[in-house]
Amino acid sequence: MTRGPAAVVLDPYHSEEDPFAVDAALLAEAGVELIVPPDPDSADAAIVDADVVVVTGVRRLDAARIATLRRAVGILCYSIGMDQVDREAAASRGLPVRNIPGYCTDEVADHALLLLLAARRRLLPLASRAAAGDWGVLDDPHHDAIRRSRGTMLGIVGAGRIGRAVAARARAFGMRTIAADPAPAVVDPDLPIVPLPTLLAEADAVVLCAALTPGTRGLIDAAALALVRPGVVLVNVARGALVDEPALADALHDGRVSAAALDVRHPEPPLADADPLAAHIAAGRVLVTPHVAASSREAVEDLHRMAAATILELLGDAGRLHPGPDTSMPTGAGDTVR
Repeated sequence: MTRGPAAVVLDPYHSEEDPFAVDAALLAEAGVELIVPPDPDSADAAIVDADVVVVTGVRRLDAARIATLRRAVGILCYSIGMDQVDREAAASRGLPVRNIPGYCTDEVADHALLLLLAARRRLLPLASRAAAGDWGVLDDPHHDAIRRSRGTMLGIVGAGRIGRAVAARARAFGMRTIAADPAPAVVDPDLPIVPLPTLLAEADAVVLCAALTPGTRGLIDAAALALVRPGVVLVNVARGALVDEPALADALHDGRVSAAALDVRHPEPPLADADPLAAHIAAGRVLVTPHVAASSREAVEDLHRMAAATILELLGDAGRLHPGPDTSMPTGAGDTVR
């Protein structure tokens, strides 16, 4: 008996409720099974005969795993970034790699502004003192470091959907905005594109919104940080590996970077006994959130709905679907990283 098409999750994440229930129900309506293996060994075995392989970002779909695929017609990343898939290996097998852009643009842009304002206003160290009953903060260095946002220059690295949304929010606070992007998908007259060295030299704060690629890994390194305007604030809501963290620690130590706010780290979580930023976190110069910029109830619902639609599109393009429900894509699903 011939089975129907199946999508297999390489690296499921777990919560109290079934995180893949929405996807499974939508796929079942089209006769597609969603397989969520119980452990990594089972997943490695199950992807061999998968029609679509789903990668959530917990584990990497590397060249060795891609070489085992016998039936696959595509790979889906449950995220905007696609750095957890060896895309060269996938391309060599003729496998399209898709992502889910657009599902969390508002959330990440909001979180970026939250981190920027919190870092600039030194929210965490001052709130901690207030919580402890200490209101005598006029002699606190964090109090003296607070800067006005209006009129400052915000540099955004990556002018895709999220980068443009961050810029629009920043302008509402009176900031001026520039961006560095080698190939912006949209021309925005309010977001001039400049070379990265120019951005680093002119910006009072920098927000990282770029995709992680071989060309952007370690983009903010010692050489880049040597170019920044003294006292810059650095925010990262993209991928931790964009930043050379030991170099950032040095720049925080000598004041080139006055504060950093990071939703992403490399690795995640940082190694407890080898975190180059640990002292700066303890001192209140670095604010960290646990990779939650994309999170909201609405974003999670959109993610799973768009994921199911993208799986159906991959199967439909390959002729693996039986006639059935409309498998057209919702707006914003299944584009490139931008």
